[in-house]
Formats: sequence, C-alpha cells, structure tokens
Amino acid sequence: MDSQAEASEEFFCSRCRKLRSVLEFEVNKQGRRNKLVNVIVRNAFWSSMPGSISLCFFAIGRDGRNYVFNLDALPVNFGCLRSLGITESHERDVDRGACHRSELNAAMRELTEIIWKQGGFRFTHTGTNFQSCTYQYHCSQDLMHAKGYRSNVEADKQRDGRRMARFPCQSKLNIRPCLQNRTLSLSIHHKWHIPYEDIELSPVVQELINSRVSTKTPSEIYREIRQIPEAKPVTRHQVYYLWQKANAEIWQRDSDPFISATTLLSEDIRYRDHHEVFTAGNLRALGFFASDTIERLQNSAAQLVMDSTFGTNSGGMDLFAVLAEDGGTGVPLAYCLVELLKPPQANPAENKPVRADPGATTYIIQQFLERLKTFGFNPKCVAIDKDPSEIAAVTAVWPGVNVQLCYWHVKRAVSTKLNSSKNTNTQNHYWPEEAQKLIPDLEICWGSLPIRRPVSHRFGGCSCPSKGEKIDVLGRLEPATKEDRDTVLEIFCRHFNLHPLIPDSNGTYKSSTTLHRECAAEMYTWCKARGYYRLWAYLYVNWYCPDQWKLWARATDPAEIPTVKTTMIVESHWRTLKHDYLHRFNRPRVDLVVWVLTSRVLPDAVHRMTAISSGQFRVFKARWREAFKKQWRKEACKAVHLDKLKEYHTNPVNWVCSCKSFLHSRFLLCKHIVRCFESPSPEFFETVRRQTAYPFWSDPQLILRPECAPVMDFDSGNLTGSNKAQTLEPELEFDSSESDSEQDDTDDQETVPMDTQIAEFRKMMQDAMELFEDQVAKGNEKFAERFIASNQMNCTLVDESKHRRNMRSMPRTWGRWRHPATMYLQ
Repeated sequence: MDSQAEASEEFFCSRCRKLRSVLEFEVNKQGRRNKLVNVIVRNAFWSSMPGSISLCFFAIGRDGRNYVFNLDALPVNFGCLRSLGITESHERDVDRGACHRSELNAAMRELTEIIWKQGGFRFTHTGTNFQSCTYQYHCSQDLMHAKGYRSNVEADKQRDGRRMARFPCQSKLNIRPCLQNRTLSLSIHHKWHIPYEDIELSPVVQELINSRVSTKTPSEIYREIRQIPEAKPVTRHQVYYLWQKANAEIWQRDSDPFISATTLLSEDIRYRDHHEVFTAGNLRALGFFASDTIERLQNSAAQLVMDSTFGTNSGGMDLFAVLAEDGGTGVPLAYCLVELLKPPQANPAENKPVRADPGATTYIIQQFLERLKTFGFNPKCVAIDKDPSEIAAVTAVWPGVNVQLCYWHVKRAVSTKLNSSKNTNTQNHYWPEEAQKLIPDLEICWGSLPIRRPVSHRFGGCSCPSKGEKIDVLGRLEPATKEDRDTVLEIFCRHFNLHPLIPDSNGTYKSSTTLHRECAAEMYTWCKARGYYRLWAYLYVNWYCPDQWKLWARATDPAEIPTVKTTMIVESHWRTLKHDYLHRFNRPRVDLVVWVLTSRVLPDAVHRMTAISSGQFRVFKARWREAFKKQWRKEACKAVHLDKLKEYHTNPVNWVCSCKSFLHSRFLLCKHIVRCFESPSPEFFETVRRQTAYPFWSDPQLILRPECAPVMDFDSGNLTGSNKAQTLEPELEFDSSESDSEQDDTDDQETVPMDTQIAEFRKMMQDAMELFEDQVAKGNEKFAERFIASNQMNCTLVDESKHRRNMRSMPRTWGRWRHPATMYLQ
C-alpha cells in the first residue's frame, strides 16, 4: 500500500518543467530525491509499462529505441483488411492496398496528435514509404529541418516577430502499422530539449468565445474569460482572431474581398438594384446607393457634399461619400470604394509606387455621380475640397452647378503656403495681360517674367516703372513676419465670405462681378505696396483668376448663400464611421466595411433623419443647434445702442448686417441682429430653421422689438429688383403685428402706478447687487464677467451723465446719446 501511494505522488521536474511520478526521481546519498529526472531511471520506468505509446515516447534518451505495440490496444482505430485469404508472401501488398490510404492517414494523424498531447513534443510528417507502409516524422523544433524564410518586406519595415525555438535534437520517428499482424512498430531517436509550448485554446475557452461573439466586443470577452483557469495563457489577439473569424460568416462571401462585397450587396434586396461596378484605366470601383434616403430626398436636396477618406480597409481603397444637407445635418446618399489595380512585379521587395492613370479617377467619379443623377438629384450647390478630379467630375455631371470649396480646406491651403519655406514657380504661370482685364490699374511689368508679358512690354518700350527690375523664376513667398501672413489670411477670409445679399460698410449691395473686381484689386494693391510680387502671382493664379474665383468665393451665386460652408458634415461622418464602428476591427476587409455601412451606418442615419424631420428632438437633435444656441446667448449678453443698428445698416427683416461679426459668423449672426428681437423661449432653438435667401433664419417665435420695427423705406433704397420686393413684403407683415403688441404693452404700463414701479425697480437693483457681492465673495469670476457685460448700458448712462455735467455749453435735447435716458437728465 505504501509503494502504491508513493507511486501516485508527483514532483515537478526542473529539466522538462512538468510533473513526474516520484519513482522517476533518483534517491541521493542524503536519502532525498533529486530535483531532476534521471534519464536512465526514467527509461527503465516507462519501459516497464507496456501498452501505451505516449509513455514510451517519454522514454526518449540519447539512443534510439524500438517498440512494438498491439494495434488493437491503442486508442486509435486503424480499421481492418478489406480482403481475406491473403498469403504471407503478399503481406506487404495487402498492407499497402487492402486499407484505403485516406483512412490510414487519418489514423496516423490522430496517433501523432496523441503523442504531442501526452508527450509534449510535436512531430511533423516528413514523408511516407507506401512500399513498406512506413510513416516518417521529425520534431517540429529540430534545427536541421527548419525551413529557411526570406521576407519580401524591406529590412527596416520587418516586424520583430519571434519564431519557434529550435534545437539540434537529431529527431527521427518511424511508425509502421501492420494490419495483417495487428502490430505497430515504432522506432524513435530524439534528444531531450525544452518542449514546444502549446498555445492552442482549450475547447472550453473556444465555446465561451463563440457564445458571446454576437453580443460583446473582443475586449469585453477577453476580460470575462480571464476569470476562468483554462484561459490563463490566452491572449487578447487570440480572442480577437476567433471573434473576427466567427463574424466573417456573416459578411464574407468569397476569398476575394471585392467579389465578396459585390456578392453581399447582391444578396440584400435594398441594394440589389442600387449598386454597380465602375472601371477606368487601372482603377476599379464599387458604388452603392442608399435606397431609403434616396426615396425621401430625391428632387428636394438642393445641396450636396462630397469627400473621400482613406484607411478604412486593408485593401488600401479610397472611400468616397456623397451626403445631402437636410436640416443642417448630413444624410448619406451613396458610397464608392475605389481600388488601384497594381501590376505584377518581378521583385515584390522593390515596392515601386503605382499611380492611377491620368483621368481615371475623374471618370470613375463621373460614372458614380451619373448613376446618382438618375435617381433625381440635381443640386444647386456641391461642397467639396480642392480635389481637381472631384471638381471635374461634378462640373461634367451637373453643368452650371455652383461648386463651393470647403472654407476650412481653403483657409488651410493658403495658410500652409504662406508658412512654407519651399520655392514656388508660380511666375511661370502668371500672365499679367489676363490679370489686367480684371484689374485695369494693374502694372503689366510688375512681378511678371518678360516672356509672359505682351509684346509691347517685353523689350522695354513701355512706360511701366518696374520694367527694368529683375525677376527670379524660383523663390519663396515674401511675407516673413507673422503680422503680414495674418493680414493676408484675414483679407482672404473676408473675400471668401462677401456676398451680394450682404451690404458693405456703406450699406451698398454689390453685384458678384463688382465684388470679384474689388477683391482682386484690394489684394493686388496690398501686395504691390509691399513689393510682394511673388505672393500676388500665387494668389491670382490659384485663387483670384476667374476660373478659380468661381470655385471658392460665396459671391459667385448672387441669389443664395449656401447653408453648407465647409465639408465638416462629411468629416463628422468619417469620424463616426471610424471611431464608432470600424475601431473594433484591425485592418478590416472591404466586404466588412460594406457590411458595416449597409447594416449599421445607414440604418442609424435613416433613424436620425426621421427623428429630425418629424421634430422628435428628444430622440435626436442636430448638433449645430447647441452651437447656435450658445452663440445666440453670447450675443444677447452684449449691450447694443439703437444708433449702432443704423450705423451698420442692420435689417432684421432680411436678417442682414454690415458688421464684421455677421460677415464671418458661421450662423450669419451678430449682436445687432439679436438685439432686434425679443428673448426667445427654449423651444425656439429646437425649431428655428436656416434659409439660403432672405430672411436667413425663420421661426414664428422671432418677434421684433417695438423700437426696432422697420419702416417702409428701411434700407430699401439700396436694393433693386427682386431684392427690394423681398424686403417690402415681410416689412408690411411686421408693421401690423408690432403695432398691436406695442399698444398692449402701453396699456399694461398704464395700469401700474409709477411709485410702485420705482419701488419694485429699487428693490430689484438692491437684490441684484447683493447677489453680485455674494458671487464675488465666492470667487465666481464667470458670473461677475457676465453680470458686468449685461450692465454696460448702465455704465454708458453714468459716463454720459458725467460728460453732460462737464459741458460748458447748453446740451441739446435731441443729442446723439447712446443711452435712451440721458436726454431726460436734469
């Protein structure tokens, strides 16, 4: 009993790093067992235990061993002979042909799997001698059998991946099953080394991961399985691989991602007739169109926005998107994935850059937009960035459409060029004779190369002051100080925002042609006064010439000011796609991206559009409304005198003002406009809508103040034609409504005695000052700042009263006082 109990005990061997039977450890002179298993003792121990091939495998020493096992006693089913009555002389032929090779190979694979699991060493199949029915194997960690690997990736770009540890173990394993005698002969030679570490996931872990694939993310699954003992060696990469492999059954239809994406769209009834493959040169594209949003917005979307992005898929395909502006938000209409087909290279390690064929990108986008046009989309304005292929495709599909370049991209392009230290070659493209047609006072010889001048100015026969100056072909832009660069950028941004529907500082409404001519002349005059001829050549060639001006200036369309000023609604769409959906996948395939767009992104967009259009602001509200509300509240805190409204020609009926803040405002908003209206209710910020023509904002809760009520000829003398008609009609409506409200306010004031009003006002001012002192004592600087700003009119009254008392002459009763109570001072 004691010997049996001792044999059942196990010790940890430091050599093989496994638990071994206590009988394998030799007893030393001190009467204690060693910490390492003795090879001879171990061989003798396992040799005394017949019938288990995995135990004999552990008896591997430095010398080869031969074993013979009973075939029927092994835990593998080798089958039996197919025929009887075979003579002994044909025994080899029977073993070779009587049993199907597929069945025998499967049995051998199962046997080697048991050897690996039980012994810790994995053997790889080297070959099979079917004449003698002998299967040959070698250790997977044998250094002599390691295959040489040469990466095609450049040396500096190769990953530092670890390979499996190799040892000179001189492994050789031969197994010969004999179905006639029902025996299995095994010959093995293998030197001991650190066993191969099995990193395969256990069935328990695999089942746990598969059961949570559809409901949880890989990170959530990984945090959960770490709690079970079987998942201790599991890595997050293994969890992600199984999670993605299980999800691939949903969206993968073919090994080729492009074919799989096309098949996936063909299976969906919503996109069966709303997708198409486009080809041009060495480009191939897959375009698909959102049927739900197209049905709702066709023939009504006046403004479209188009942009592209990269980094969404492992194939390196660019993703184009077309969004329609609806209620100030972007609604996706169509997507197009463009793939660059690379030619086969003799040496893949060279990695030569491949570019699209000339005009191929334009033709692909043109085909894509032509298909969108067939659904009934004829926009008035298309907002894009400064991409020549997109501009050419849009103008080819919709001739005469107003192309509006993104304000942010335009501003960044000019700022980047001004801060660049690289030389520019713009002088070679500057033709002063064409610029003189736009600016009559332009000097031909200033800043131009002699070969680009007219014939009469080439040989010094003209009277230009700059005809003798030497012009360098190459050179960087002249502005070297930050002040000059900021001034150029400020002038350029003002030119971008100018529009015939917005008056200038004199209250004059200028035409598109006049604005173009004056803006170019202003920039030319500024550059010439400082001698910045290279800067002027760059600005004219790239921005102020007629072909470029119509692409970025808002003044190009004299009838409307587009709601979309930038392509940020598409940029926001890319952020949502990448950060909310694709961030779970590492370099996703194209078919996965298509599945995410069709099953996740587009349904969410339809739900958002439905909630906004139906007024369900509790479900979803456009993001711009919060920014508009914040801007309105900020402008409402500023003090404005009524005389300023006349100075800036503020027209609240048409919602225009000539101040600088209104011109550059994202929402066409300024303190003068806000001053003209009563304080709106919170519901106003959820229902107000932006318009592209007069008035630019409309809502029933926009009520003019009585003192701002317009008269019949309110700034109408500066308007002509249709603009004048648009001004007079709403003024008549406001006159009738404001007269009633003014009369009601007068009646209410007459019912309250003046003594009561004075007492209430004095009490209110005392309470306000107590509240102010309390907040100042608590260090609330924000409250103090807003409180002081809201009482600027009182400060104005005090200043004007001091000024009036210090006057030596008799003050005029109807003087130009900013505070309405100053004229009544005694």
